[in-house]
Amino acid sequence: MKATISIAAVVICLFFAACDSSKHPKAAAGTTKPEATAAASRIPQTAPTISATPNPVPTGSGIGTTTISWTTGDRSNGQVYVSADGQAEQIFATAPQGSANAAWVQAGKSYEFRLYGAGHAKLLGKVVVTGAEH
Repeated sequence: MKATISIAAVVICLFFAACDSSKHPKAAAGTTKPEATAAASRIPQTAPTISATPNPVPTGSGIGTTTISWTTGDRSNGQVYVSADGQAEQIFATAPQGSANAAWVQAGKSYEFRLYGAGHAKLLGKVVVTGAEH
């Protein structure tokens, strides 16, 4: 008799444990757990990058084109500046990520493209592009 009562008690406990709504997604619909909200609101981050394709740039006897691609990695606004042969920087593009053509690369010249965080305060990456006669 004691065994029957013990088994019945275990079955009842298992029944109530199985009915726990936190273990059943459909039953828990409409409830929000803090952990789930925090995980869903996270923005995936990657490392900031900047690249040039092609590099070196074939220019023939004139000028050539390269495509500069960048991402800040965290969706914050970025600024791409360019410096030709060590001269003062000029703004090239502004966006969290993107690509733009530099259709004015000359043979024998060097262009340094620098990716900064918003406000031109933090250097996130750079790429040096050269023009080459082919």
